[in-house]
Amino acid sequence: MKTLEKMFSIKEAKEVLSLSYNTVYRLINNGTINAVKIGGSIRIPHWALRNFILEDTVGGKANDYQQ
Repeated sequence: MKTLEKMFSIKEAKEVLSLSYNTVYRLINNGTINAVKIGGSIRIPHWALRNFILEDTVGGKANDYQQ
């Protein structure tokens, strides 16, 4: 049996990233953070948050949050 990867709501992601709800939503809308819509809910895969954190803190690609 395969296990599903952890998916975060915007509320959970904002707490992990210490950002506002609106900032996380904007980063999703502009494609900086990958997310999926399931029904009426937006969910962010664990790997997407990890990629955002690593790119933001290791000097990877510049994203909208850094500008």
